[in-house]
Amino acid sequence: MKRLLLVTMAFAALAILFASLAASEPPGGKDGKDGKGDERASAGDKDKDPKNEAKIDPKADKYLKAMSNYLAGLKTYSFQVEEFFDEVQDDGQKIQFNNERQLSVSRPNKVFGENVGDTADSLFYYDGKTAIVYDRKQKTYATEKVPDTIDAMLDDLHDRFDTHQTLADFLFADPYKVLTENVESATHVGLSQVSKVKCHHLAFQQRRLDWQIWIDAGDKPLPRKFLITFKREADEPQYIALFRHWDENPKLTDDLFVFKAPEGVRKVDFLNRHAEPPPVKKGSGK
Repeated sequence: MKRLLLVTMAFAALAILFASLAASEPPGGKDGKDGKGDERASAGDKDKDPKNEAKIDPKADKYLKAMSNYLAGLKTYSFQVEEFFDEVQDDGQKIQFNNERQLSVSRPNKVFGENVGDTADSLFYYDGKTAIVYDRKQKTYATEKVPDTIDAMLDDLHDRFDTHQTLADFLFADPYKVLTENVESATHVGLSQVSKVKCHHLAFQQRRLDWQIWIDAGDKPLPRKFLITFKREADEPQYIALFRHWDENPKLTDDLFVFKAPEGVRKVDFLNRHAEPPPVKKGSGK
């Protein structure tokens, strides 16, 4: 299983799920094809040297496992995310953008996502057989045959199209395994509040990034906030996601996951779905 990368930073932040293409690196793992290498390779080297063993706070491990087990046990669920992410300009100034996302999941093989905001206006459909991205702004859609489980679908899209995303980690059958794949240290910072909800604040370090997560301290250990610092990128841009409106037993119909192309939209190739449309040829006037 692969740890998929995050957004947008160009997703623009978080993409396939919510249907936009991602560009930065995530918590569990695999680097993009940019010469940086594969995080999993360094993790393998780490196993050979006892001095480099991960330093994991047992409390951080406990609460992350509790959250992961809780999510894994949900048959259907939906939530909304407000995300903020930095884009570093050529002169070093950070410009912050934001999107709002809504996601509905029916295990083991259905996903629907909507993404609107500064960098996207799109929908994503997965019905167990086909993944579809519909770009409302460009009035285009792309389809691709994919495997019949959410885990396999996400890995397949990553492998074939180099699609990276981060919040996808929260959809896998075993979120704990994916999130901790390349962790070098973990700390339980303490109790904190996110939107008046008391949470366990956990901090993790990896070779190329640091990430933090705030998990509800009540009887439902849901993620409430997620933050990534890309410490190997120039000026260390950040990605922040605020989770809201969790529904752990939504009434989801099969129609939600089925795409019906609106009139006037154009079908495009999945790999080149972000390319500009070809220019319209003018008539000869004859």
